[in-house]
Amino acid sequence: MPVRQWPGREEWQERAEYAARTLCPPRDRLPADAVFSTATEDAEALALIRDAATRARPAVTAAIAVLRGRLPDRPAAGRGRIAWFLNLDDAAEVVASELAQLESSRTRLARALRTGHQGEALEELRHIANCPAVEVPAEVASALVRLAELAALATARCDQAAEEALQKAIAAEVARRRTDQAWGRELERRSRVEAGPVVVRIRA
Repeated sequence: MPVRQWPGREEWQERAEYAARTLCPPRDRLPADAVFSTATEDAEALALIRDAATRARPAVTAAIAVLRGRLPDRPAAGRGRIAWFLNLDDAAEVVASELAQLESSRTRLARALRTGHQGEALEELRHIANCPAVEVPAEVASALVRLAELAALATARCDQAAEEALQKAIAAEVARRRTDQAWGRELERRSRVEAGPVVVRIRA
């Protein structure tokens, strides 16, 4: 069995930064309830999302009507609709899939606004804006651009806070590894590793 080669104390100390960096992703060091947007930005985002949804709704309804008009009469949900879909030709199947996705986005958007889930509402607005069948008003496109800017600001603050937390953790680990107590615990850990796992045998 090969002998494990452990680093000496000096090398172990030099690996402090690497150990801190690889322990977990930097963002995992932040509090779970940390917020990186201001109250003013949150209020602006909410207003933008609500206004964009209101402006997008007529365009979505119109697109759904156009898509429905390009298909044969669709049965109500159930086995009849499944059979209807399976009998469509390739071109009609593409239209039917686009229709179903757009109807789902409209439903999810309304539910997200009703329940106050801004992130979900924004995601559905993006889906709608990317749908070729929908003629999105210019105000909706502008709102999505501004919402992306607000999200980028929050992301930048989060990344900065994560980097500061990481640097603090590195400094703490470097200081810890300079102590005799930490070195002693490391030697104890190595002894346990060398000894291998404890096997408990239970007699029947």
